[in-house]
Amino acid sequence: MSIIHQFILGGHGRKNGRRRPGAVPIQTTVEKQISQKNTVHNMMALFIFMLFMALFITAFNTMKNMPTGEIFISGQTGSQVDLTLQGVSEKTLLSLVKDDINEGFWQLNLTSIKRNLESHAWVRQAEVRRQWPNQLFIGIDEYVPVARWNDHYLLTTTGNIVLPQSILPFSHLPMLKDQGLTATNNLSKANKIKDMISWFNFFQQPLILHGLTVTEQSRSAQGEMILVLNDAITLMLGADDIKLRFERLLALLETSFIHKLTVINKIDLRYSNGVAVSEHEQVIKSSMYIGQVAHQ
Repeated sequence: MSIIHQFILGGHGRKNGRRRPGAVPIQTTVEKQISQKNTVHNMMALFIFMLFMALFITAFNTMKNMPTGEIFISGQTGSQVDLTLQGVSEKTLLSLVKDDINEGFWQLNLTSIKRNLESHAWVRQAEVRRQWPNQLFIGIDEYVPVARWNDHYLLTTTGNIVLPQSILPFSHLPMLKDQGLTATNNLSKANKIKDMISWFNFFQQPLILHGLTVTEQSRSAQGEMILVLNDAITLMLGADDIKLRFERLLALLETSFIHKLTVINKIDLRYSNGVAVSEHEQVIKSSMYIGQVAHQ
């Protein structure tokens, strides 16, 4: 075998495919390049994430400390000039929440604001909500008075009692009085109030048909019911058989008796066989038959 032939066999016929010392396989180079690319991508992703977090924190702090902007209030009827009138004014409402709205817009405690608004005597219910970007909406549902109650208070459509700064502006409302409330508990008072409202509706609805209005309704401590009609005629109904006695009056109003009301100042229905009528200084007493009124 020649030397050249031995060299060829030695160069291309190595056993077990051993690499020469110091040689770098092609596959290792590709993996290294991929690893470097992944590292770059990861670093870029981390940078973007950190940038996003920094922007988010900055935006969060900005929003957190954003002051409350315009405040919209609806539903209030009170005058800012004459505070004795019905309802609550916008100025008063703002004074109730001025401490709460000093906080950042997104830090506002809406529950606390609602509670403070509803602490006002005229506010039955309040709605508070945020409006983008930094506006606050306040909706007010006020009590609606329908009658004066025991000289100093007002009675609302929902049966609640409101204490106004002055009762004088509400003199046009009917007056309801109940002298039997002083020694009763809250539940009993609520039931008595509802009972008085029911009686008022019972009396008022049929009287309207005859051009009459209950301007005052009172109940004594003994349960006797007394009405004042058109601020001029006192109607005595007593404590028993009130509905029956009132129906007796309605029957009289269907007769010519209704034309005498202009000179009558008191009608007493507590008699079992008729009614007693006071006309100025004279006393007129009917017979037991309704509609037949005789002078005595």
